Amino acid sequence: MTRPGHSPFPWIPAAVAAAWWVVCAGGFGFLTWFALVPNAFVKHLLPETIPRSVWFWSWPWIALAPLASAAVVFVVYLFLARLIVDRTDGSRTARFFALWFVAVLTGFLATLPWVISAIVAAFPPSRAAFVLDPAGESVLLSGYWGIAWGWLPALFAMRRARVRAQPAHPAQPGADAVPASAAPGPLRTRPLAVLGSIVVVAVILSGLAAVTGSRAARLDAAAENARANGHTLGSVPDPDVPVTPPPTIAPAAAEPAADWCTPDQAALLLGDSDAAMGHRTLSIQAMNFTDSPCTLSGYPDLAFADESGSALDVTLVPGGTFMTTDEGPVPIVVPAGGYAIARLGWGAMATADVPTTYTLYAALYPGLVRGSWPSTLDIVAGGEVSVTAWSLTDASPDPQP
Repeated sequence: MTRPGHSPFPWIPAAVAAAWWVVCAGGFGFLTWFALVPNAFVKHLLPETIPRSVWFWSWPWIALAPLASAAVVFVVYLFLARLIVDRTDGSRTARFFALWFVAVLTGFLATLPWVISAIVAAFPPSRAAFVLDPAGESVLLSGYWGIAWGWLPALFAMRRARVRAQPAHPAQPGADAVPASAAPGPLRTRPLAVLGSIVVVAVILSGLAAVTGSRAARLDAAAENARANGHTLGSVPDPDVPVTPPPTIAPAAAEPAADWCTPDQAALLLGDSDAAMGHRTLSIQAMNFTDSPCTLSGYPDLAFADESGSALDVTLVPGGTFMTTDEGPVPIVVPAGGYAIARLGWGAMATADVPTTYTLYAALYPGLVRGSWPSTLDIVAGGEVSVTAWSLTDASPDPQP
């Protein structure tokens, strides 16, 4: 039995609040997706308590994230109702408005996991002042939900509340009766402490569901976008990893001589490729398009990037392979209108679930600005590629598209 002035444990209004929280989120997503009514009207009628993007997440996050959010609403409402309303002395009207206020606070607290998830996903911000920008209007909308609909669970509570007088306890022989209000404090506070711990756990689990589900959605979107753009080899780039392209200019080992070819004299062309017995080769040609000869010496400067444009850690080894021959780094004079050639060689690499080459960068030699070609190659991060020194060739290139 409950003592005078103490309401029954508010399971029903808490369940109503949790259910209506999800109903508002689902209703907002449904009505805005199908444009059945103007968005401005929907936003005021059914606030976006859960981001509408959740309804496009893959299984199981499309179910787990809303359920976790509803669980937070349920336990937070219970906790605040026992903490605030049960200490409210006054009429049923006062308790009704106290429960309404509980719904407003619940909305704010239940949105914290989504706010934190959005901030984490967008971190770090471009400026410290923008750290809260990813949260958007989430906190305001959740508070508005409590203002607009907090009366609903409060109404259920008032309809079922029954103030019962505590029955008298017969005194034991030789002992005075102890009123209920004089019961030891820990007996009254322990349920609140347990419920408060449950609230903390629920908020943490809801945050984990929001963060994990949001990341899974981003990975799915990245995979779908990659397939649409012709992804064929290797892993899909992680959308949460910042793009780190290769340096525009590689450090020069030595100062080039005055007669060395420059980009104003020679253009790089991506040549033909070949494969045999698990080996690969790809040629790069330098065309002297001027009326004067120029000199090349050593090896071309090369770099590789994955589908997102991030640099791949590929080891370049000067020398030949099964399909290429290296004549060594000797100076060669490229005549006017002539060509020089260098060849890459590597063994076939396993590309499953690893970053793979989608862009090849090259310069005539280190110290020059690198150009690039879209090139889907089975050269992966951690792989090894051999490269031959520049040598003269009489064959004009057959550039790849």
